[in-house]
Amino acid sequence: MKKIIIAVVSVMLVLCITSCNIIINNPDTTSEQSGDVTEKVYPHSNMELAPLDAIIATTEHQQIPVAVFKYYFMDQYSSFISNYYYYLSYYGLDIDVPVHDQAYLGTEEESTWYDFFLERGKDAFEQYAKFAEMAIKEGITLDEDDYKMIEDNLDSIQKIADSYSMTFEEYMKQYMGEGMTRERIKAATELSQLGYKYYLKLYNGPVYTEEQIEAEYNNGAGKYSLVDYYETTIKALYDETDTDEQITAAKAEAKSKAEKIKELIDGGKSFAEAYNTIYPPKTNTEETTDTTDTTDTSEESTEKSKVPEDSDFARIGMGYDEDDAYKFLYEESTKEGQVNIYCDDSGNATVVQCIKLPYKDTTRILNIRHILLSSVDYDTVEEAYAQAQKLLEQINNAEDKKAEFLSLVEQYSSDTGSKTKGGLYENISPGQTVPEFDEWCFNEERNVGDTGIVKSDYGYHIMYMESFGGETWHYNCDTALRDAEFNEKAEEIYKSVVITYNEDLTDRIIK
Repeated sequence: MKKIIIAVVSVMLVLCITSCNIIINNPDTTSEQSGDVTEKVYPHSNMELAPLDAIIATTEHQQIPVAVFKYYFMDQYSSFISNYYYYLSYYGLDIDVPVHDQAYLGTEEESTWYDFFLERGKDAFEQYAKFAEMAIKEGITLDEDDYKMIEDNLDSIQKIADSYSMTFEEYMKQYMGEGMTRERIKAATELSQLGYKYYLKLYNGPVYTEEQIEAEYNNGAGKYSLVDYYETTIKALYDETDTDEQITAAKAEAKSKAEKIKELIDGGKSFAEAYNTIYPPKTNTEETTDTTDTTDTSEESTEKSKVPEDSDFARIGMGYDEDDAYKFLYEESTKEGQVNIYCDDSGNATVVQCIKLPYKDTTRILNIRHILLSSVDYDTVEEAYAQAQKLLEQINNAEDKKAEFLSLVEQYSSDTGSKTKGGLYENISPGQTVPEFDEWCFNEERNVGDTGIVKSDYGYHIMYMESFGGETWHYNCDTALRDAEFNEKAEEIYKSVVITYNEDLTDRIIK
């Protein structure tokens, strides 16, 4: 089954000026050979591009112009060029040659790079167009907040264009080609937002009982759990110059040492004691390999190096791991204290001892608000920080901190994805946000109503702790049930909504 994915992000492209000049429609048609200029002829060099206002795709309730489809096509194209710019020759793509005239070798069937980008563009477009079709059928429309968010996104692009002394269209030309005006980009993002709105309705609709949540946890074979264990890996010491016999012996030695560690643990020693028995700490003189006379008779020179303790081998609160070395930790027959050895293909032997059987991750999911003062909007870092301090003081001195915070989001926040929602981000779990956010949000002393300033690569964030949600294990089980049901329904929509393309136009998005 084809998995349907709708990105839970702002519906506008995240666009930035790159250091390289990407030329889309101006191929180099000459080359110098023995002092003579030989013209290279590419059949699609002078191809007439599809008119941006012509209808390229139709559904029962929609007629979609080329410009809207091109938005999705060019997003895929520009992202690929940006991400792989320094490796394009490796992939066999030349940005100075029409993509129609370059063979794509990534499939067994004969195709071009244009075919590659067209397929990806259609996939991106259809996710939104088909969901938008369902929204129209069910009477779901964009509201005032949706339109405001779209305008805010367009304004943010205009602001970046202004900083480079460019018009909106000149700036967008670098990513979308000729003629992609503000109105045409707006039409494309309205389609995105309507499709996304239906996605939210479809995804958030189901409500699951506690019995269903608990059943998902129990059937998950540990994938929603945390586990505590000790671990060390005994390396098989060999290199490519060794003979097969030497390599076999090195692997056998690593396994033998691992088995001795297991035997000692099973006999009552702690993990660290067993390890230190097989690998006794060396004295400083034993570790010296330099033959130069550097004799030091001081007491310090003969002290032993630090003896590893159990905590040096402990892995506490680890998430589910599918690696073969850890599978036994999640088996029903496993007991606390049990030791297992796993040897990989290289002969390395990993010793794992279960400290605590899998248990529920009870970390609370968070709902937070923030005001982003983007570094793009201020002349200096100091200026942005000074403004953040000023706003934070204003919030903290207010009789109602939350109300004051909400009144400032709309005016000051540069995060178009959250400002229309009062800066709110919901269901945040550890590791889901940038490290600076995590450090502030999941501080053990964090309380509802707390405020603060966090610095990240995006600028300064004025934080407001909104509320605590449910426990992580519960949220993850609910999400898994929701994902499965959503994918099933989305697949039905994909099959039921028919999009008819004007193939002549789809072949002429770019040269």
